[in-house]
Amino acid sequence: MADSTIDSQLIHLVNNWGTFPEDFDNVPRDGFVGADHHNVATAEYAIGFTKQVRCDGSVGIAGLSTFIYLQVGTQDTGTALAAKSIVTRDSASLYYSVSNDAATAVKVPTGLVAIALSAMTDGNWGWFWCGGVCPEQYVSGLGGAYLTEGNVVAGEINADAGVTATTILAFSPVLTVTTTAFEGVCGYALA
Repeated sequence: MADSTIDSQLIHLVNNWGTFPEDFDNVPRDGFVGADHHNVATAEYAIGFTKQVRCDGSVGIAGLSTFIYLQVGTQDTGTALAAKSIVTRDSASLYYSVSNDAATAVKVPTGLVAIALSAMTDGNWGWFWCGGVCPEQYVSGLGGAYLTEGNVVAGEINADAGVTATTILAFSPVLTVTTTAFEGVCGYALA
């Protein structure tokens, strides 16, 4: 099947990073994409630090959203990281290093997923959406269409290489067969 898309308001992510939000409703100075702490060469927050915010529905849908502080590893050479890029672990030894390149990911399909908030430079640190409803209220660039495999339906999803976009990560249906690469559910498609 051909790749397709799903609207941001129809995605609910599951935070599988093994971290519990340490900070609630405390948005970083200058927002989550502020130049002092996002896409920076030196981490301004603890590695893997998570924050949870309440989206009031004024933009997007209402609910809780979780952000995590991660480092960009190696990006896909054909598709640079941008807002709405799906990422997963890029390194077996650096747990919080991520990439959008399914060919170099530690395991795909995967349930360990985060979403980039903006373009980023390899090796830099920044915030990623990793749980709950799409936080369009806090990061306007996250609204809109996300890449999926064409056969995604309502229910559990994980991330895998898209059918025509064979290297970058896309949302896909959860596998029904046993595979050593499968790590679980990264979220839910509501339609």
